[in-house]
Formats: sequence, structure tokens, C-alpha cells
Amino acid sequence: MGQAPALEIRDLRPGDWPEVAGIYAAGVATRNATFETAVPSWEEWDAEHLARPRLVGVEADEVVGWAALSPVSARACYAGVAEDSVYVAPSRKGQGVGRALLEELVARSEAEGLWTLQTSIFPENRASLALHLRCGFRVVGVRERIGQLDGAWRDTVLLERRVGASPSQTPTHPGEVPSRVAGDDAPVCVDSAPKSTAPKGRPSA
Repeated sequence: MGQAPALEIRDLRPGDWPEVAGIYAAGVATRNATFETAVPSWEEWDAEHLARPRLVGVEADEVVGWAALSPVSARACYAGVAEDSVYVAPSRKGQGVGRALLEELVARSEAEGLWTLQTSIFPENRASLALHLRCGFRVVGVRERIGQLDGAWRDTVLLERRVGASPSQTPTHPGEVPSRVAGDDAPVCVDSAPKSTAPKGRPSA
């Protein structure tokens, strides 16, 4: 068996969009990755995400995953808070691509002056929950019946990571029963902050 190609993490470029969109579409199709039901255009996606950090994982010149941040609010007091998105090609899941992307995303976000990253994950998406917990995120709580997907109400687990957080395997707050993370057979649920320098909009050419 040949050696697996090395994973390179680099900035996401506009020319990567066809491969990025394909990976995004595969996530959308699972119905456990996002409330979105269709992949946006490059222009729409570009406008909705911070200019940096935006990352892709590349193996043998093929994009196998991506990660990016979206602002959570236009208010200045939340300038250092962003929501992360991490998607991995189906053929590369479980092989460390997602962790490499998220760890680099966290490091670069802190370098940009962001102080909190957050994400909302379907309880059924156990792999994404485990990934974020390994990378220092903590569960804030569950937002019950927060939105509908294909006509069914869905819950989401809200997680956050503050600057300097250490990894944790605890799925809920101390003393709570770890039932917020769905089992494999679970049915679909019918301080003083630094100044952020994170830019918004498109990166310069």
C-alpha cells in the first residue's frame, strides 16, 4: 500500500470554489450538516464570510476539505466573535483532515484578534461534535426546535471556544448528564476582550 499524500493547509482562493462547492454540496445532502438546502454562488458565499481566515486542505493537488468563519453580528461589540464552518470530502472523513483544518482555523482566528468562535451543530452529527470538543470548544446548550429542515423541526447544539481554551471531552457542563449528544440510533429531533482586526468581505487580489 502506497503512502497517503501529505495534507497541505493553505488559504482558500476563488479558483478553489468548484471543489469547495462540491464538498459543501455533499454536506448539504446529508441533512445533518446545515439548514441550507442548496449551495450558494461564490459571490454569495464570499459576501457572507470573513476575508480571513479561509482555508482549504489539499492532498495531491486536490481540495479535500475547507474551513471558514462568518461574522455573528454587525455590532462592533461582537467584532471578535465568529461562527466556524468545517467541511470534509466524504472520501476523507475520519482521517484527520477536519481536525487539521479546525486547529489551523482557531490559530489564525486568534492571530486576527478574534476572541470567541462558536458553532451550531445538529445533535445527530456526532463526528462534528467530537471534533469541536477535541479542539477546545465547550457545549453552551441546546437550542430546541430552532428551525425546520425538510418540514421537520431540528435541534442544534451551541458550542463556543474562547481564546486560550484547552481541549475537553466533556459534552455538557459539569454535573449534567451527557444526554445532549445524540446516540447513534437517535431519531431526528421532530472579561475584557481584545480588539478584533478581522476583515470582512472579499480578500484583496
